[in-house]
Amino acid sequence: MNFFHENEKKLVKSLIYGLIAGVYYSILYVNRTKEIINGNTHTFHEATIFEYIIEILRTSVTISITTFIIVMVYLYVQQNQRKLN
Repeated sequence: MNFFHENEKKLVKSLIYGLIAGVYYSILYVNRTKEIINGNTHTFHEATIFEYIIEILRTSVTISITTFIIVMVYLYVQQNQRKLN
């Protein structure tokens, strides 16, 4: 519990920056149209604005949580190395 208290600011920043980076990534790389291949035919489905926003938020939250976990592990390892030295 002391670990989270000591590194609270850094962990919250990692969540916020991860969310912002996730939104930017999602807007650039998440397609609004999807191609459905059925045998020899190709059908394109365009998502509604609501579906698109939900997809952007889902991707952004995933990137944010991943960033949080990576920063948490990095800080934990760094803190343990300082204790050993």
